[in-house]
Amino acid sequence: MALPVAFLIFPVYGDSVSEIVAPVTELTEEHRLAVLKGLGALDTDSDPSFDRLARLAAALFAAPRAAVVLVDRDRLWHKASVGLPRREYDRAGTLADRMIERAETLASPDIGCDPRFAEFHDQLTQVDVRFFACAPLKTPEGAVIGLLSVGDPEAHPPATPVQLAALADLADLAMDKLLNDARRLANERGQRLDRQRRDLALKAGGLGEFEWDMACDRVVLSEDMRSLTGVKGLSLDADQGDAPFRYVHPEDRESLKSEIEQSVRETGRYIAEYRIIRPDNGEIRWMMGAGALVLDDSGGGRKLFGVVQDISGRKQVEEQRETLMAELDHRVKNVLAAVQSLAAQSARRARSLEEFLPAFSGRLQALAQAHQLLTETRWQGASLLSLVSAELGGLGRAQACWTGPDLFLTPRAANALSLALHELATNAIKYGALSTEGGRVRVDWRTVQDGGFELDWAEAGGPVVEPPTRRGFGSVLLERITARELGGVGQMVFAPEGLRARLRADQGALTESAAETPAAQTPSERPLVQPPPGMSLQGPGVEGLRLLLVEDSTLLALELESGLVEAGATVVGATGDPDEALSMAEADIDVAVLDVNLGGRLVTPVAERLAERGIPFVFATGYGEQGAPQGFNAPVVRKPYNIQQIIRAVADLVRPASDDPVSPQL
Repeated sequence: MALPVAFLIFPVYGDSVSEIVAPVTELTEEHRLAVLKGLGALDTDSDPSFDRLARLAAALFAAPRAAVVLVDRDRLWHKASVGLPRREYDRAGTLADRMIERAETLASPDIGCDPRFAEFHDQLTQVDVRFFACAPLKTPEGAVIGLLSVGDPEAHPPATPVQLAALADLADLAMDKLLNDARRLANERGQRLDRQRRDLALKAGGLGEFEWDMACDRVVLSEDMRSLTGVKGLSLDADQGDAPFRYVHPEDRESLKSEIEQSVRETGRYIAEYRIIRPDNGEIRWMMGAGALVLDDSGGGRKLFGVVQDISGRKQVEEQRETLMAELDHRVKNVLAAVQSLAAQSARRARSLEEFLPAFSGRLQALAQAHQLLTETRWQGASLLSLVSAELGGLGRAQACWTGPDLFLTPRAANALSLALHELATNAIKYGALSTEGGRVRVDWRTVQDGGFELDWAEAGGPVVEPPTRRGFGSVLLERITARELGGVGQMVFAPEGLRARLRADQGALTESAAETPAAQTPSERPLVQPPPGMSLQGPGVEGLRLLLVEDSTLLALELESGLVEAGATVVGATGDPDEALSMAEADIDVAVLDVNLGGRLVTPVAERLAERGIPFVFATGYGEQGAPQGFNAPVVRKPYNIQQIIRAVADLVRPASDDPVSPQL
């Protein structure tokens, strides 16, 4: 038995069947289905508006059946219907395909007696009506997504033009409603998506939101806003806008209120930073607030909405940065004062310029070594073992040895002890045990009962020691360093068999160990050229070598170039520009000296090109070995350096001496 279907629409107003099935659109079926799906009307709840349209269509023809039919891929789905038991039927066995192709308002008084449908009648297995009329549900683009259909198991008189026009109007109303519903759904989806984006942005930015309704004078707070500020309750009485200021820090309250009022008055919005006191725990937090005013039709304020962000972390970083800048300024001034003092004291006790330069340079090196060790621990202090190793690490075990607990010194004590050890080492190299091959130095230190430490320096195997005829800067420095900087005393004994010195420091010179203390004498993949200051460097020279000098400090570049030329080398090119240096790297050279940081740009591309050409090079850096580019087997000379260190590093690269027992890791 045939099933009752609302899709019982057959055209009678055509001259032939070919007219009925002739296509009127070039839209593909896939495009039509995509349009239908995009409307979002399939499988939705009943809608009174569509129910009314179905009832009107049935009443228009005095028929028992009518439906608003949406034609899906394999089914007919009724958005609304009259006189039909189901909402869904198979698409096969109906006139759906032909009516979609025709896309016109059509009617047939009795399809069973209409010879124009005789050849299709056997295929209409879903059709059990005789009278039938329909109008297409057509989008503005011409896609027929369904039909408004009417049917009756009994035959009807022919439909009048007025009835057909009315049916077409009802179909247009149905289509308009579908389109409006689709727009509404799209807007709702867009609004949901906007809310999700907004919520995501607020959450990612750590923002809370608020809204002040000026008409009812209430402030509504989001959950995140309540969490950020510690204010309880979903809303609170705004008290004409004064309520939120109750939580602002008293020192910021009046200035913030004035700033917001002026900004809103002039621009309709504001952004400000201020402190609040959380009402739940009394904690002071920094906030950044921003808001905008919504006006009513008369131009007055209707709502003020905005966001608040906790910026306490940022403020803490800014304060730390300012503190660090002030501390850096203080330390730079202290370093400059120390350098000025070292220069003045070295000059007063030097007999000539030739005597002054190495002495002053060596003391600067000692100061730089101490600063490097302090930098590695972020100025928490420095290991005593590291200080001794830095000063004597370039000597062989037969010449220098040391032992003692790894005590940790304060920054002030570390600087002082580094200078003291330098003076002792320099004196030993120039006049004492280290001035001969058989001489040796032993350094021992230990803690004492008052919480401080003692350090003994003992020389042996050198020339016979005679007491000095005058007090040099080193002696004065040792006495005053131990008294003022280490809080102790210093003693020097000029025994014939060798100089002995004892430095005693109080507990104020020591501090707790840092989390990361630089290890003393850690083997390195690359030699760190940092000899004991003042040590005479023996070995091959640089005579006849062609050098590329890459250094962005003009004064330092001039000094290096002059020193290398005096030593017999030829400086083929000198530049502080990375691009120019890369071009010069193609020149005929034997070796290069590369400053690591050239005005904020690394010298790595130049090093890579030189490595490709097989040309050795030396890195020069003020950052220590960690600051040099990785992946190169090149020695590192740490700033500040002297020309002899550069000469030694360059010479060892190009002309290593087979009989030289000293490692370049000095």
